[in-house]
Amino acid sequence: MRDMLLYGVGESDRQADLLTWWQQTPGLHEFVPDFHRLQLEQWLWAHRADLSGRVLDVGVQNPRRWMGSGYVTLNEAGGDITGTLLHLPFAAATFDAVVLTEVLEHCTDPFRAVAEVWRTLKAGGLLLVTSPFCWPWHGTVDYRDYWRFTHEGWALLLKAFARVAIRPCEWTKEGAWCYDLLRRFECMGHRTLTLATTGYLCEAIK
Repeated sequence: MRDMLLYGVGESDRQADLLTWWQQTPGLHEFVPDFHRLQLEQWLWAHRADLSGRVLDVGVQNPRRWMGSGYVTLNEAGGDITGTLLHLPFAAATFDAVVLTEVLEHCTDPFRAVAEVWRTLKAGGLLLVTSPFCWPWHGTVDYRDYWRFTHEGWALLLKAFARVAIRPCEWTKEGAWCYDLLRRFECMGHRTLTLATTGYLCEAIK
């Protein structure tokens, strides 16, 4: 069970608004509504008009069926389609959109994975991809946790795409304060030179 100190009792208005959105939006898939994940899922929801064609969702445990009849999931076990991100079992230019959330940090070769996604997207297709940054190790024996990507790392990973937008997640007010305290205790640099976020939300157009 996730250890959540704040659950709708933080001082962030944004967090309260997201919890209200989560509670009042039917059809969402099941997820733990921490502030990071709430931002991620609402960001995807805001793109729902762009996710109406053939959509591939890689590595999701609880399918997002609200994405429509063209939506399929891919997992190494248990998805609509069985396969691996490093060898996607699809022809080139198959999908209008690919969703890849909180998976790439577990991939042994993220550059190859992104190249595979690029290959299977149609021209003008959309990739919505996220991964944690300030986040603890969360691997298992069968599902290793290898990577964290900065905004510059994301730009490098997504350089083949025609247009890229990289957006950092927000902290809760309490989390931002705790991180700044940690930064100072660990002597990690000046506030203006030390950039950190819980994760990045990246939109890329082929």
